[in-house]
Amino acid sequence: MDNRVGVEEFVEANSNTTRLQRLCEHFRKRKLMWIISSIILIVVIIVIPTTIVTGNKNKEKKPSTTTTEITTAITTFTTTAEITTTMTTESGQMLSSVIIDNKTKWYQNASTVAGGNGWGSALNQLGYPAGFYIDDDDESIYIADGFNARIVRWEFGAKEGEIVAGGNGLGQLGLVTDVILDKEKKYLFICEQIRKRVIRWSRHNTHDYQIWISDIYCWGLTMDDNGDLYVTDGDNFEVRRFQEGDKIGKVVAGGNGEGNQLNQLNGPSFIFVDKYHTVYVVDNGNNRVMKWKENAIEGILVAPGQVSDKNPSSMSQPIGVVVDHIGNIYVSSFTIHQIMRWSPGAIEGTPVVGEELPGEGSTYLIDAGDISFDRHGNLYVIDIKNHRIQKFTIDLD
Repeated sequence: MDNRVGVEEFVEANSNTTRLQRLCEHFRKRKLMWIISSIILIVVIIVIPTTIVTGNKNKEKKPSTTTTEITTAITTFTTTAEITTTMTTESGQMLSSVIIDNKTKWYQNASTVAGGNGWGSALNQLGYPAGFYIDDDDESIYIADGFNARIVRWEFGAKEGEIVAGGNGLGQLGLVTDVILDKEKKYLFICEQIRKRVIRWSRHNTHDYQIWISDIYCWGLTMDDNGDLYVTDGDNFEVRRFQEGDKIGKVVAGGNGEGNQLNQLNGPSFIFVDKYHTVYVVDNGNNRVMKWKENAIEGILVAPGQVSDKNPSSMSQPIGVVVDHIGNIYVSSFTIHQIMRWSPGAIEGTPVVGEELPGEGSTYLIDAGDISFDRHGNLYVIDIKNHRIQKFTIDLD
């Protein structure tokens, strides 16, 4: 009987056992929760940074639409700026937005853009025109109307011109051989050959003109991108550059007397200056074109005279010159009724417009004078004895 457990003792012992089991179960659950929480924490630490890095890489590979649009806009703006710079830094004689090279062609049937109505002094006529200047911005041509001793402005597409200097009461001019506009296009510079002077004439006041350079037997004029004026001087067989306010000028080609050596000229006529201030001179008396780099002491023969006794030059009495983007030289002549292209190093020119024989049709010239390109690459030629200016349209096909 002493070894038996009473009902109350049994109940109490059983109750304690149950509490202990419950307590152990509670601790087991908490331990499991801690383990699960730790696992979750580890997963979060590893997975989230990996996801962020991967997301950043994807962002780098796939820019947003906004970024793409901005990049495109910047690229477009840069390209446009480059084109604009190219157009505005070319020589003052040529602001072509079309690249002209030795493959460029022009339609052979020209259109008459000024004159073409016989020799005369009426507003629809010219009289042995010599030099001219194309004003692309104003869509007009300024013409040195030689024997009429006047400057005529002729708008593109017009049937007649207007006298802007000389002629009927607008000052007195002698034989004029060339005309250009200054950099700001406020003044005309006019070459009066017989009176040996260069005149500066206001575009806005026909009574405002003055002798700018005196005692100079000028034929051709041009201006560089700094606004410096270049003038040929036939008496001294040289080309001089005049900066603002300079009345004497600096010799930039020739200046060593009459002759055919590389440091001499003989009868310089029209000239061309590129963006590097290199001067191209038509050396008429030597039947050649010379290239004088800035500050050079002698020139380079670029469109040759007679190469040898067995290979005489095809150039005869050259008069006008213009140079394209890659250094090809285009030359007009009194006696060859075609415009010839001379590639660098060539000993012979290639005709680009005109016919072998003189004539009056749309493909013909009689004694070509000054030549120039407009900004679209069209070629303009003074057709002296047909008393007109011909436009040969560029062939872009």
